[in-house]
Amino acid sequence: MEKSEKKRILVLTSATGAGHDTHANATAAWCARLYGTDVEVIVDHTLEDSHPIYRKAVDFYNFIQRTAPWFHHIYYNVIELLEILNPGTVSLGRDYYIKLLERVRPHAVISVMDCLNRGYFELACEVLGSVKCATYCTEFSDGYGHSRNWVNPRTGYFLGRTVETVRDALRRGVPAERTMVVGHWAPPAFYVEPPNAEEKVSYLKDVLQLDPDRFTLLLSTGGNAAQNHAEILRTLVPLGDRIQVIALCGRDAKARAELDAWIKREISFTVRTLSFTDEMPKLLGVSSAVVARGGATTAGEALLCNCPVIFNGLGLMMPQELPTWRYFRAHDIGFRVFNAGGVRPIIEHWLDHSDEYAKLRQRMWNVRNATTPQAALELLLA
Repeated sequence: MEKSEKKRILVLTSATGAGHDTHANATAAWCARLYGTDVEVIVDHTLEDSHPIYRKAVDFYNFIQRTAPWFHHIYYNVIELLEILNPGTVSLGRDYYIKLLERVRPHAVISVMDCLNRGYFELACEVLGSVKCATYCTEFSDGYGHSRNWVNPRTGYFLGRTVETVRDALRRGVPAERTMVVGHWAPPAFYVEPPNAEEKVSYLKDVLQLDPDRFTLLLSTGGNAAQNHAEILRTLVPLGDRIQVIALCGRDAKARAELDAWIKREISFTVRTLSFTDEMPKLLGVSSAVVARGGATTAGEALLCNCPVIFNGLGLMMPQELPTWRYFRAHDIGFRVFNAGGVRPIIEHWLDHSDEYAKLRQRMWNVRNATTPQAALELLLA
């Protein structure tokens, strides 16, 4: 790309959970790092902002993700019919999308959400004439839970997180020359070596006021502030003299205050609660393990930081979480629980068998793919 040429990338996303927005913002961060002000990135919540029906659908998605994950096994199969609405073009929200394209006049369109591929690329080419389009597919593997809406075989590039997802795109008709394995598409801060012993001690002791010699468990919260921290913490009391916990509470100040009060009454070991933070690379880097929903974003970040994951299946795993679980299980790095009490025996086993824990982290390191989005962005901006 010529340095003097100002180019624009339009990123299509949706606030269903936090993962899609994470990848959208990562696109902007990588362009800023690689190109400075020569590339402008416009992130648009095209799904919910384009039509009231989509807005209600997104709100309902987030509601059941917080309250009834099992219901996604019904909702997911309804959403799979989206291609009927967009048979090679955009139906609902068409006027909004056309105005967006005409206003931004992007050189490239990147979708980081499965419902924003089919029809959206074709209409972009119709409106703009010459424009490169690409899907970044966040999934780890194919099978149930990997939406067919991720794949648009008619136009655009398919950028897959793993070999498995690219293989699925090829099977669905995307030409090989329009596919690329690009890794986790995470923000730049995740592409660093894990902290050495001295850095780990310093961060745990000086920043978090924690014991650097204890097993440190990170309890993650979903993008919708869904969490089961109290249930899990209660079951970990017998390990209290061997562990410490960092509990993320997102942007919900009330939930954090209530959790702090409950911990003071009920929990004898150290628990550090944190509000929303942009220091996830450091937290994952110093943690011995993380308990998280099976969303692909946190799982990918944990792989980059070499932090073992215990997948939280309380309330049942959602369809969109299953491709992540299958990938981790296939590579012998996967653990999951369907009740709060399931976390304790996993951690206890690691504490009692440090050699197996070390082998687990080595397997994760061998699977880790530190490919950055640079090559894909260069392709789209060429």
